[in-house]
Amino acid sequence: MEITWSGHSCFTLRGKETALVIDPCGAPVGCGTRWGNPQAVLVTHEHTGHANLDGMKAVDCNPRIFKGPGEYEIGGAFITAVPAFHDSESGAERGRNTVYSIEMEGLRVCHVGDLGHPLSSQVARELGPVDVLCIPVGEVTTLSVAEAKAVSKALQPRYILPMHYRSEARPDLQPIDGFLAAMGVQQVETRPKLNVTSTNLPLNPQVLALSCEPRIG
Repeated sequence: MEITWSGHSCFTLRGKETALVIDPCGAPVGCGTRWGNPQAVLVTHEHTGHANLDGMKAVDCNPRIFKGPGEYEIGGAFITAVPAFHDSESGAERGRNTVYSIEMEGLRVCHVGDLGHPLSSQVARELGPVDVLCIPVGEVTTLSVAEAKAVSKALQPRYILPMHYRSEARPDLQPIDGFLAAMGVQQVETRPKLNVTSTNLPLNPQVLALSCEPRIG
């Protein structure tokens, strides 16, 4: 599986049979809106910067759209969507959020969207353990750094991909450094993409920062 990041909370998962885009973002939040031709788009919540479906139409994409809790299947991907909230007040402040667990290519990828509260032990058991975790680390309107660390520990991922942190387009968010310090990472490895299989997973959790690459198919 190839995993790339288009800025903010937008990732593309590309396997042999299926390509998925999660939380498509548009300029200036992301670094590009050319995602190739994915079979499906997963939207964790419909706030600006996470649900740029019009941008996908503009580049002639016509994927299936998955929103909200449920179980979905497309191509070789099996998707479990679990209900959550964007805040610690049961959605009273910022509404609902969906956490996605995607089984594909013999791997499990979890994208928690703009999760705003710790996961219950029951939900953590339902979602994990996962192989790759996409988690917000910029604190503002999502998890605190301490909560992001706790969620990472609960889900036991092999790779942790930070998202939703400070950039030129989102100077209101906290930088990635706080999360790295909490995780004991002195110098994070940066890659343009993550190529991962069920046989090349690291033995211990590894934090990777993906560079922001536009999707060009």
